[in-house]
Amino acid sequence: MTQYSAFKCQVCGSDMDYAIGQHSLKCISCGEAEVMEVAGMDFTAHDYSQTSRHIDRDDVNHVQHELHCENCGADFQLPAHAHADECPYCDLNVVVPLDLERQLTPDGLMPFEIDQKAAESGFKKWLHGLWFAPSALKKKAIQAQPIVGSYMPLWSFDAKTDTRYTGSRGDNYVTTVRRNGQTQTVVKTRWRNVSGDVYVQFDDLLVLGTNSLPLKFQNFLSKWQLQASKAYDERYLSGFRSELYTLPLSQGLQNAKHVMNDVIRAHIRRDIGGDHQRIYSTHTDYHDLGFQLILAPIWISAFNYNKKTYRYVINGQNGKAYGERPWSWWKIAGLVLTLASLGGMAYYFSQ
Repeated sequence: MTQYSAFKCQVCGSDMDYAIGQHSLKCISCGEAEVMEVAGMDFTAHDYSQTSRHIDRDDVNHVQHELHCENCGADFQLPAHAHADECPYCDLNVVVPLDLERQLTPDGLMPFEIDQKAAESGFKKWLHGLWFAPSALKKKAIQAQPIVGSYMPLWSFDAKTDTRYTGSRGDNYVTTVRRNGQTQTVVKTRWRNVSGDVYVQFDDLLVLGTNSLPLKFQNFLSKWQLQASKAYDERYLSGFRSELYTLPLSQGLQNAKHVMNDVIRAHIRRDIGGDHQRIYSTHTDYHDLGFQLILAPIWISAFNYNKKTYRYVINGQNGKAYGERPWSWWKIAGLVLTLASLGGMAYYFSQ
């Protein structure tokens, strides 16, 4: 049987959960508190090249451990992607040591600062603020799943990039032309070929380390207050679920490079200057690649509307929500018709 951690109250023997915002464990029965003294996270990155040469390519193979509950005596298995959850028979908090399941262990985590009640409030605020949502959504959205606190793995990357590019710069100029017997002023663009080199440095660029959420959640789940991170400590996981990384380090880097590329192209456009820019080719060299593995706190659930299920997440630090949502195409069509009508009126009066 695989060994695991379970945190028990020294006074009454009941489970102890992490007390959100208090940096302590608290007994769910008698309220006894145990203060946690945990150092801040060390943000020194690991060398990507050296690590990738030694890590097993099968590092994210799904493994399941047979566990024996010390509380109720039942034997059970955690889901393949989890390393912190509850005994399905008695709700005992269970944390399986990560080094039994992955070669890379978290460097740190961001503790929960938002409790379940505040998370549910954040969801309602998000739901009521959706633009172009069906009018009945706020009344008929039904919670499909209980909201659950979970730690989600993130890959954090550092890199220095040097990119050579070729393109063209467009500068506008004003000239006059004769049309239908009238002289009109028009704006034209003069193009010239350009080339150059841009340098961009990335620090703590965050990408998802799991495929349990689609990439459309990537942008929302990459914004965190990293300075609040703590050194990894299993006690922070007590009372919550926690996912293993299911996207390997190499795939995490590829996803990070896609994000970097968008930033690099924005720098290239600024470097080209002018009124318009065209980018024909780029070649990027990456230097001093470093990485870390960080666990981030989210509240996750889903709601039903019109026979469809929509997932959503709440940032466990600030309570902001994001998720899948339905659209009212009637409202969108109405806006398009209104804008077209206003545009037609503006053209009519300008003539």
